[in-house]
Amino acid sequence: MDNFSYPKSVEIFEVGPRDGLQPEPEFIDTEKKIKLVNMLSDAGCKKIEVTSFVHPKWVPQMADAKEVFANIDKKPGVVYNALIPNMKGLEIAIECGLDEVVTIMSTSESHNKENLNRTVSESLKEIEEINKVAKEKGIKIRSYIATVFGCPIEGYQDPKKALDIALALESFGSYEISLGDTTGMANPVSAYKIPKMILSKLTKASLAVHYHKYFGLEHANNLASLQAGITVFDSAAGGLGGCPYAPGAKGNCATEIMVEMFHRMGIETGIDLDKIYKVGEYAKSLSTLLNKEN
Repeated sequence: MDNFSYPKSVEIFEVGPRDGLQPEPEFIDTEKKIKLVNMLSDAGCKKIEVTSFVHPKWVPQMADAKEVFANIDKKPGVVYNALIPNMKGLEIAIECGLDEVVTIMSTSESHNKENLNRTVSESLKEIEEINKVAKEKGIKIRSYIATVFGCPIEGYQDPKKALDIALALESFGSYEISLGDTTGMANPVSAYKIPKMILSKLTKASLAVHYHKYFGLEHANNLASLQAGITVFDSAAGGLGGCPYAPGAKGNCATEIMVEMFHRMGIETGIDLDKIYKVGEYAKSLSTLLNKEN
């Protein structure tokens, strides 16, 4: 550890308005969602995942996606993006004027089928096409790979699956790839080894990590990935969220705690600590699942 050189700054990718709110069973008022996004940008968050252009049958909480995106205060220098599960989602994103979208797929065939109703190879083909169309429209693509550190259905996943998918996504044109720990199955060893291995093979795309809660282990995982060379970290204000189609899914790593950890280490995030704690409290006030989470 004495020989490790910590970066002067890291980037936080805020997923709270989408990943944080999507599993909530009671519909959250649109104005409250808009307020959450505006509070995040006011706190200094530079990349915010605002919503998801998904059919409300599958994720009812995102039924107001167009309205939310249309009415947030878009600050200069802040990237406001949205998750798209398929080509239809991209079409909506184009219609709404987004500059960046996020795709998602899993290493696990079972989870990919549950989450997206298609095989891994089918997802790769669709994401390749999404990238082609997005490039024509001048839209940047960020890509999630879920179940990298383990699947709640299948268990252990060979890291080579994540590597192969990451290399394919990079070849399609995704500018950044985020490795997802869908149900908190990572540990500091895997959180070091897997990102380090994949990072060493990428030549164009940047690499991020996305850890979910597991009794605080997520913070140790972020530190391990930092030591592996990762400088982009996903999190959600208040620690809300989780995949609706992953049994046992818990919330995301809390943005405010992550920011405090980095600031105590002398690593800048560009986020105001006092303000992000207030955002975290507001986010938690929107949740009816919070008391069920560990």
